[in-house]
Amino acid sequence: MPDLKQREWIYIMKPTAYGISCDICGGDNIDWSEFEHRIWCYDCEKDTPGNGSIFDGPIPITICSILGISFDRICLKTKRILRMKNMGDHLEWVPKSE
Repeated sequence: MPDLKQREWIYIMKPTAYGISCDICGGDNIDWSEFEHRIWCYDCEKDTPGNGSIFDGPIPITICSILGISFDRICLKTKRILRMKNMGDHLEWVPKSE
């Protein structure tokens, strides 16, 4: 397996919410892997890149929010929720206000 980097954050929603599935078995019994750009398949018991998803092309941020898809994150070190903020020309993730 290539040298994988430990993940620092995960999206607040499960991978299946973004259309991700296992690229080995095609299943949806998955979660975020401990490694960046990977998912964990409970059926295959492997970290894998996963199948194509919403992340494969331009992401329609406004349409996603209308459909209830969130790109907020959880910082694994602090366990804090980071809210996605659209800055017009780029996106930022800022800690959720208490």
